[in-house]
Amino acid sequence: MSANNRKASRLPTSRIQFVLNSPRKIKNAQAPLRKLVGTTEGKRPGAINKNSSFSLKKKNTVSIIGNKNVRSVPQKASLSNGRSIPFESSYTKKAPPTNGSFKNVRSRIQYPPPPPPLPLPPSPTKILKEQSAALKAHLQELYKEKEYYATINAQKQNEIQEIRRAQEEYIEEIENKNQRIIEVQAHRKELEGEIETVMQQTDILLVEKKELISKIDSHKNELETKQNTIKQQAETIESNSNYIQELTSNLQDRERERRDLHNLLQDLKGNIRVFCRVRPPLPSESNDLAVLKFPKELPVNKRISIASIKINYLGKKREQFKDYEFDQVFDHEATQKDVFNEVSHVVQSVVDGYNGCIFAYGQTGAGKTYTMAGPSDPTPETEGMIPRAVGLIYDLMQNLKAQHWKFKMEGQFIEIYNDSIRDLLAINPSSSSNIKYKTAHDENTGTTQILNARTVNLDSPETLNRVLKAATQNRAVAATKCNARSSRSHSVFMIRLIGTNENLNETRVGSLNLIDLAGSERLSKSESKGNQLQEAKHINSSLSHLKTVIEGIRKDSSHVNFRDSPLTWLLKNSLGGKAKVLMLVNISPLEYSRSETESSLDFATHVNSTHVGSTIRKN
Repeated sequence: MSANNRKASRLPTSRIQFVLNSPRKIKNAQAPLRKLVGTTEGKRPGAINKNSSFSLKKKNTVSIIGNKNVRSVPQKASLSNGRSIPFESSYTKKAPPTNGSFKNVRSRIQYPPPPPPLPLPPSPTKILKEQSAALKAHLQELYKEKEYYATINAQKQNEIQEIRRAQEEYIEEIENKNQRIIEVQAHRKELEGEIETVMQQTDILLVEKKELISKIDSHKNELETKQNTIKQQAETIESNSNYIQELTSNLQDRERERRDLHNLLQDLKGNIRVFCRVRPPLPSESNDLAVLKFPKELPVNKRISIASIKINYLGKKREQFKDYEFDQVFDHEATQKDVFNEVSHVVQSVVDGYNGCIFAYGQTGAGKTYTMAGPSDPTPETEGMIPRAVGLIYDLMQNLKAQHWKFKMEGQFIEIYNDSIRDLLAINPSSSSNIKYKTAHDENTGTTQILNARTVNLDSPETLNRVLKAATQNRAVAATKCNARSSRSHSVFMIRLIGTNENLNETRVGSLNLIDLAGSERLSKSESKGNQLQEAKHINSSLSHLKTVIEGIRKDSSHVNFRDSPLTWLLKNSLGGKAKVLMLVNISPLEYSRSETESSLDFATHVNSTHVGSTIRKN
């Protein structure tokens, strides 16, 4: 169908329906139709020419509702030239009748009145506008349908992609399952082999089980026998335990007896004992050695003789020896161990609950610090009296643990410098100079403590080594003409030992003062100046007060003034008759120092002849 025919077929609904059912009606209907075709020829597509012939065919009519009238409008009229008009009819034109016959027929036929004239059709412009509006509406609907189907298409594409991904995952999962099935089948074969092996082992174990059951039966019999033996041994252990308790009780009694006998022996030796030690000469001092003799007659190792050159009235030189006798004399070949073997008895008394004091006295450069503390880099052979004494205390504490003794050891390390007390264990020594330290004596235990000074718990040898190292670094030393590293203060290491025995309900309290006195020196020889001169004066003054106190004790004076010096006040409990005191007088082997050596030996002789009251053990 052409475009003009499609436009002609879409007639508006306002057309009037008509039916051609007679020749007259057809003729009457063709007239306006010709006019319509004539007027429209050349003006719009699909118009009918005047000369063109056409045939009307009857076709189905379409009911169109419009303007409240319902009529049957023909759908199409086909022309001979291929064009179409907007109405159709089923009537076929026949040849007109002759005049005679027409008249006769006309006289017989009663015609109805002619129909009213047909209304004019709408204008083509209106028709085109209506058609354009309908096409636009239809086009919009088509666009909406296009968008809707595009959305549906996108959703379907997404669904297809999801289905494809799911398909791929499913395929991958199937492949994994197949691989897993292969692995499981291989593992199954391995398990079957293992099961077979286990079955074989089970058979072997069953055989072994039978053997073990027979062994268990035999072991049960042996166990019963051993249980009987254990019962007998338990009875024996119980009887031995009772015997051990008796032995422990006897051991404790013997320990008390040993302590009493040891204390009695120390009392018989004297509460103040004096040892003399000669410093070994240095290689550079071989040309200036004094004449010293150590007589071998009885008593052995208790005497020393020093020669002095006397010039008679004739001008002849003559050697004159002066003899000294002490509790023990150590020559220049004696080792630190030899000296400590004699000193250890005082340490044992401290562990037994008594108070002890060991101090080194002598001129500067005589070896006092070496004897008490050892060298700056000590070895087990060169350790001084202080580390050896504390080490022995640790050993005795461990031995007494078997007798249910528990000990606590604490210590203080101070120095007396220019008659002032300084704490050598202070965390910040520079700030400790503003602290006022005070000596406090406990009359009940006979022990002495320095108030405000730091107290360290000596729980291990390592702690002791740290304490000694810190004290050595903080102690005041200086170089003099007599000694390149002379101690310019009196150092005092104070140890307090507390032991408890819950089984015996007994407590011991002992103290040990280990003192390294500063060296006495003559100002004319030391050539001290400035601060060293003041230090030397304070040192000599405190040692002079010490001699005065010991002389007062030796003469049994009614009043001994210990408060004249911080040193003598610190040694009040030690020198006042309630402690075991051991003095180590150190002398130089040089002829240059012979006068100071004789002075030191004379003072040691006075000390050795001093007697104090018996020692008291504090429980």
